[in-house]
Amino acid sequence: MSLHIDTRQARIVAGQLRNLNGQMKRDLKQAMQISLRDVQERARAHHRFTTRTGEAERSIEASPVQVTATGVSGEVGTTRLITIYLHEGTRPHTIVPRRKLALRWPTGSGFAFARRVQHPGTAEDPFIYDALEAEETAIVSRFDHVIRNW
Repeated sequence: MSLHIDTRQARIVAGQLRNLNGQMKRDLKQAMQISLRDVQERARAHHRFTTRTGEAERSIEASPVQVTATGVSGEVGTTRLITIYLHEGTRPHTIVPRRKLALRWPTGSGFAFARRVQHPGTAEDPFIYDALEAEETAIVSRFDHVIRNW
């Protein structure tokens, strides 16, 4: 009795699986990029804070998508400390001058001065979390579509 096993076909199948895995990772990466962009755009457009210069909105950025052997990942965040304060809020605190003897700010008839002021704090505005929650259904659907098509 003789037994012969041909491994050439196994190598071909393994190569096809690697290609499939590569294409699926590309599709997942694209789904993640679109999802990050959508969350970023919604966070920039839908917030409760009053904007003056648009700098806070422009600081909301999406990181490059990371592709690993186990999946894809990415983040939406901010590059400015002030935007973190707007997002997370602040507790009441005292503001004192750093280099001068008094604080100064414009009023309707000139300027007001004080050695210290009690800031009431800033209410949190979790606009990035809110944007993610609002986009959740679309994100899940996008990834389900990629996975179902494989």
